Amino acid sequence: MSPQEDWEYFKIGSGAPPIKTSKGWLFVYHAVSREFHYQLGLALIDLNDPEKIIWRGKQPLLQPTEPYEAKGIVPNVVFTCGAVVREDTLFVYYGGADTSICVATAKISDLLDSMK
Repeated sequence: MSPQEDWEYFKIGSGAPPIKTSKGWLFVYHAVSREFHYQLGLALIDLNDPEKIIWRGKQPLLQPTEPYEAKGIVPNVVFTCGAVVREDTLFVYYGGADTSICVATAKISDLLDSMK
């Protein structure tokens, strides 16, 4: 993958390890916008061919909007290295502004349904 959207302008990088689903590998990644904001995106990768991107978000999944994400040692950063699945819930653990540890949740079924 390489940057495509404006919110991915400078670079993208891996986040949590991909999560296997019935529709493909769910991949949470980070990207850096023109304003140097680190944000999280979502992509769906083919189960058998990891070079094939099935779906990719046009907008970030998570961006720094809360005070603990926008103000800190490195402002305007949400950055993940880990995620956990429990039943149908995805827990994405992330750092906010290099000062806070946070968690965001979403139903995997809702995320997959939104990928059309």
